[in-house]
Amino acid sequence: MRRLVIGGIALGMSALAALSGSASADEPDVTQQAISNVVINEVSAIGPNGELDEAIEIRNMTGDQLSLEGYVVRLYSSTNQVLQTIPLSGVTLEPRDNDGDILVLTGVNFSSTVAPGAQVQPIAFQGTVGIPVNGGVAIFGSAAPTAVKQDGIAMSAGAVTPKEGTQAAPENITTAQLEASNARNILSTDTNNNRVDFTLHHRTFGARN
Repeated sequence: MRRLVIGGIALGMSALAALSGSASADEPDVTQQAISNVVINEVSAIGPNGELDEAIEIRNMTGDQLSLEGYVVRLYSSTNQVLQTIPLSGVTLEPRDNDGDILVLTGVNFSSTVAPGAQVQPIAFQGTVGIPVNGGVAIFGSAAPTAVKQDGIAMSAGAVTPKEGTQAAPENITTAQLEASNARNILSTDTNNNRVDFTLHHRTFGARN
């Protein structure tokens, strides 16, 4: 069982979201979504080492090996600007509930541990904040503008492309010191509602949540 992080959620955002990086034009809301072969299972946008102490966990939800060749992860601002597109070429996830079914993308200042058996890929998240605490993250099956979203999480209402249902609760300075992350439950349940599916817990990257 994970340790639920209590406190800090209602403290409000500090002025952490001075966004920078390779921003592009705003994206429209995405109404189409694929039946997910993969989910974004856990996200942390800030940690004890600051705004680049962050990570994204992706999990294979199928019973087969899954190549992520051509897949991309996109980071969004609170106003739905694309801040960074991260290709996942060369990654193959093992079947669900086997070693290698999880991929963890870690930032340059990532301070936590990743559980044995997970695949790890260091990422140079762009700008001074990388993943904004009030932004969002989505995974697509290709980099094409018409690609259908596989899964996403937003931490503010304005990040409409990654958002599913109601946005998840954002991290803040208090939760950062507690090594918090937004994560799904141990079954990686996906109801297409970020507020229902994600809660703030102590980080468990690479492990069953």
